[in-house]
Amino acid sequence: MALASTVLLWRIYFHLAGRVLGVAIGRARNSFRLATEMAFTHLAMIAGIVLTGVGFELIITEPHTDFPATWLLAILGGPALFLAGRSVLEFQVFARVSLSRKGGLLALGLLAPATLHLPALAAGAAVTIVLFGVAGADTRRSHHRPVEEPAPPG
Repeated sequence: MALASTVLLWRIYFHLAGRVLGVAIGRARNSFRLATEMAFTHLAMIAGIVLTGVGFELIITEPHTDFPATWLLAILGGPALFLAGRSVLEFQVFARVSLSRKGGLLALGLLAPATLHLPALAAGAAVTIVLFGVAGADTRRSHHRPVEEPAPPG
């Protein structure tokens, strides 16, 4: 699950916006400001990846036991922080946010109360399923369509 989630995070990052950052910066009215904002956005995504790693380490340590509520900060919060940062990056590049990002964030939020009463392994599986759904929706949305051109906001 940890490997699958890592691959899915990579896939979500590079889908469209991650491949055209340079072009978006070049098209921005204030390229220095946009590049600086993107750097901070990337810090948020990196923090989400690190927190996700902590969450999976907790799951690997105690996969079949009930876990303290604070573990949800890592197990669900890491992927949520990553998706939030990726949503901001998408807005910085395309001046819009995909429904898949919003849906993924909503799903992770709704999972919090449900996963609290499940073993840690089930919570991790739920996270992986949400990430798979986001990546799948991205692929479905862009399949057989021309590559979207960056259009950074004003």
